[in-house]
Amino acid sequence: MLKYLAHLSWVSACSLLLLLTSCDNAPENPAASPSSNVTVLETYIQALELENETLDTRFGKLQITHSQPDSPPDSLMLNDKKIFQQEGFYLSLHYYIKQNNRDVVLFGTNCGGTACPQNQFHFLLLEEDADPIMVSHADFNAVPEDLTVNVDGERLLLDLGFQAGKHKNAVLQGSQLGIELETVPKSFVGEENCRWLYEEALGACKEHRETDGNCADPQASFPGYLTRGVAAVGEHPGFVGESFARRCKIACESAKIVDYPTFAKEVCSKS
Repeated sequence: MLKYLAHLSWVSACSLLLLLTSCDNAPENPAASPSSNVTVLETYIQALELENETLDTRFGKLQITHSQPDSPPDSLMLNDKKIFQQEGFYLSLHYYIKQNNRDVVLFGTNCGGTACPQNQFHFLLLEEDADPIMVSHADFNAVPEDLTVNVDGERLLLDLGFQAGKHKNAVLQGSQLGIELETVPKSFVGEENCRWLYEEALGACKEHRETDGNCADPQASFPGYLTRGVAAVGEHPGFVGESFARRCKIACESAKIVDYPTFAKEVCSKS
């Protein structure tokens, strides 16, 4: 989850779909548009390689560019016309989706590097003889590796991983985007995440003793990438924050680290 630059594999799916009733959640973008009542008969989903900065859609060439020579790739162009910019952020293309006569592009923005494990995501909706439409939501964010896209009738369903211990999904129907949070039982955070906590984060707790012999608050000295990484794993229902804080303090005070099986059981809910 924390390896932000991992490549996504190419995936495509073509499905016959039926019109369903609208999502119960209130949308972030309530304005009507030509695609608000689109009846989807066929959907094609293609995952994009993260290094791709150009995409040929049915309505023109989409390209990520730099607003200034020394700026990150922070602008999105369609047929050489700027349609989106978030100054100082890094843009990335993630999915290209065809729905009948409409193209949908999922792209993300990120402040850059391991300090920002989550992307803020946006949908770009393209139709013939219509202005591009941007759709997003304050909670439409996730670690890129956590994100998956599926279809259900005319709806696009995005699994966004976890937030505050709940499973988070995004639902796009027409031009309306809603976020759904589902309560789920506690489960193991995963081997990769738990090993990272044990080796990187708990290791930093032990090293904190060198700068603060009292070990008052070892996590306070975490560099940005560790703070945000622990926070990202902390969204999972299986992460036990109190146990991690306790083990972190013990590691600092004793200059010793508990064995991994004990840590995994106490902090990561590994059975």
